[in-house]
Amino acid sequence: MASRPQGGRRDDLALTMRPVVVQVYAEISAAPQRLWELLTDWEHQGEWMREASDFEVVSPQRAGVGTTVATTVRIAGITTRDRIRVDIWQPPTGSAPAHLGIVHLGWVKGRADIHLTELPDERLRLDWTEQLHPPLALLGATAMRLLTPLLTHTFRRDLTLLRTLAEQT
Repeated sequence: MASRPQGGRRDDLALTMRPVVVQVYAEISAAPQRLWELLTDWEHQGEWMREASDFEVVSPQRAGVGTTVATTVRIAGITTRDRIRVDIWQPPTGSAPAHLGIVHLGWVKGRADIHLTELPDERLRLDWTEQLHPPLALLGATAMRLLTPLLTHTFRRDLTLLRTLAEQT
């Protein structure tokens, strides 16, 4: 009898389905380094990411590729304890765009990419893309597609809060 790969057929099916993609952006009047510090101040992300709380760095390092953070996420009445791992760490240097890439390792798999691009007049454009692979195969994919407007609204609110924090200094 052949053994089933760890994670099982349903998890494999969910990862082969087209991801749910959420894209939001904001223009922010702040120094690139200030915005990067807010994005990577793990324990304080709940100040601008209200759907998440109880952030805890669980890897030996706090910065760079491999940094792993556990957090509690609550969206649409569903609460999970999830982990993320940084897989791209390109802080702002000169005029080169910054890029923070994160792999979601929790109940919902996928990735997040945050790009910071300098604009004229000391402004930045922050582009945030989430590519999410829900659990529960077709059922999870259907539910998450129905929740996409809520996710978009949530991430836009997050960026409004982040902008407020970044522009306070």
